[in-house]
Amino acid sequence: MKQSLALALAAAMALSLAGCGGNAPASQPASVSQSASQPASAPQSASQPASASQPASVSQPAGETARGNYFEQNGIPVLDAPSDCEVRAVAYDMEDSTIQRTVPAKVSAKVVVGDAEKEGYKKVALYVTVTCSDFAFNEEGGLDENVAYNSGIYDLYTGRALPSRSTTGDAAYDYSATVEVDGTSYDISYSKNVQWMVLPLDGGEVYRRCNQNWVFEVPEAYDGLVYCAADKLSYDPSTYSEEIDENEYYAMDLLNDESCAADTTVFFRFGDKTQ
Repeated sequence: MKQSLALALAAAMALSLAGCGGNAPASQPASVSQSASQPASAPQSASQPASASQPASVSQPAGETARGNYFEQNGIPVLDAPSDCEVRAVAYDMEDSTIQRTVPAKVSAKVVVGDAEKEGYKKVALYVTVTCSDFAFNEEGGLDENVAYNSGIYDLYTGRALPSRSTTGDAAYDYSATVEVDGTSYDISYSKNVQWMVLPLDGGEVYRRCNQNWVFEVPEAYDGLVYCAADKLSYDPSTYSEEIDENEYYAMDLLNDESCAADTTVFFRFGDKTQ
């Protein structure tokens, strides 16, 4: 499916993932992923800084402010390259989703950038591994809780989230859009593949691990891809939808949401061939 997005450089994407564990044997990984639901708002100006106080190892190449760097204008730190970090996911009871708790979510990422078949384009592959800890099997050898981890892809210059949808289980989807870059229209495409697994440890603890594989095909000149690892405090399962969400969401929508801890949510750039 295609939609025309008249952004200055490119559109961006927001999504969340949730893993779902059932009352099943350890040999049966079960998972679910969920799209975030946040109110849309227009980009805020530099006079309305975000409350985020993330790692300070941030630098901006010359000229980006003039192009309209949404994150810099809103005081949102963005790391220069993929970085390992730890945020929180939300574990919630399968039978009563109002029973929730936060669990540690360790995030590691690497990126591979190469030439695409289409002239003037590059292919960007982002591999993210999320390991959620502090789970245990019940007496039947299954899991009583689901886990929700929220992440997203944003555009550096507009702050807008790229359209996405929820995914259930080990799933994948593809999407494409036409964007306008410096007055020229380009077709961009991206795909997401999600795999969840259950990792029992000798001491009785259980890890839930999610592998996110993203592949983007974007113009060579475009360098605005930003990954977000949201530090979640709560989760609403009713936001689940398998339809592409084409509403406009921005990074400040996420940071202003009470279900997210703004000061510990992590953003990092990726997709530059020098990375």
